Amino acid sequence: MEQFTFYNPTKIHFGAGQLNNIGDIVKKYGTKCLLVTTTKKEKVLNPLYDRVKELLSRKEIETIHYDEVVPNPTVQSIEKAIGIVNSKNVQVVVAVGGGSSIDTAKAISLFYQPDKIDWNKAYDSFTSPFADYEAVSTPVLPLITIPTTAGTGSELTQAMIISDETTDEKVCIFHNQVFPKEAIIDVELTVTMPRNLTAMTGFDAFSHAFESYMREEASVYTKTIGRQALQNIIYALPRLMEDSRNIKLREMMSEAEMFAGISLSNAAATIPHPLSEIIGGIASYIPHGQALASLYPGFVRFQITKTPEKCAEVARLFNTDLENVDDNIAASKLPVLVEDFLEILELNKSLTELGTTEEEKEKMSNHFLLGVLPFGSKEELTNILKEAF
Repeated sequence: MEQFTFYNPTKIHFGAGQLNNIGDIVKKYGTKCLLVTTTKKEKVLNPLYDRVKELLSRKEIETIHYDEVVPNPTVQSIEKAIGIVNSKNVQVVVAVGGGSSIDTAKAISLFYQPDKIDWNKAYDSFTSPFADYEAVSTPVLPLITIPTTAGTGSELTQAMIISDETTDEKVCIFHNQVFPKEAIIDVELTVTMPRNLTAMTGFDAFSHAFESYMREEASVYTKTIGRQALQNIIYALPRLMEDSRNIKLREMMSEAEMFAGISLSNAAATIPHPLSEIIGGIASYIPHGQALASLYPGFVRFQITKTPEKCAEVARLFNTDLENVDDNIAASKLPVLVEDFLEILELNKSLTELGTTEEEKEKMSNHFLLGVLPFGSKEELTNILKEAF
């Protein structure tokens, strides 16, 4: 009989119009709020930021707007925000945006007490999604997350990806204290996403569901929601490339992101995610979802040799004609199915096509992580990475 442990303490408010409840949700945790977003130069989201501030103001919540989030959040940008938190006596943090905004807010929430900041310890020690690490801050600042994309899953996980500009390192840090208190997943906020961002964030969600499905730690719970996430994405994401304002398709993707994020937080990712962090640390101009897409053809060819039955199950989600075909044969079709999927999304690009230099490739190929990751030999992982070149 199967045994597993499942944990996700974040309260979820899902559906169109849920943003209207933000004032009541935030006020439970305080009346002085740090709003964490990307720069106002990204004008498409400015009306949303103003709306959030207005909704909070109606409940007499003071908002301090930190709008200096950078793609691939850095130690340096986070420490600047922490200074604001302490000078303004912030009581609650609200993140609005994609993974970068949410991961920045998580780090602020966890490390807001300056004497508790130890980045070396965070990088070296908080490395497992399954560990129950000692508390960093007691208490942490309550965090409310509001995603505007359908891909990151970060609004529901204990993970945050932080870069250090001084070392070109991009590391995933895990700690149960960074699970958000509540998440508002309002489908309407994703409708304005441009086509390429829809594709990249959507494929990120696909990777969360796929990789957690492949893991030995996958349980009947994570496999059930992961499978539903994959079904939604395989159906909805290609159609959104032609019908970007279709609210039903957007709802399917938000559901998929939610399921994939929860599955990821309990079963974890595998090869592509740490390899994408190697890529992102050295070539920060490559978005996370695109880095994953470049890695996936080589990764899937490797994975079918390890988990052919699970790969066959995913292949059948792409092509129902494979239902009664032998697992090994069905699994063998998966690499081409994934490549065709990436072509529809216009993500079938090599790192060379994305502008990666020979010097950057050399740094990636010699990265120390390739020799310590537990997912394969150094040679196997290096080959998967080089197939993305």
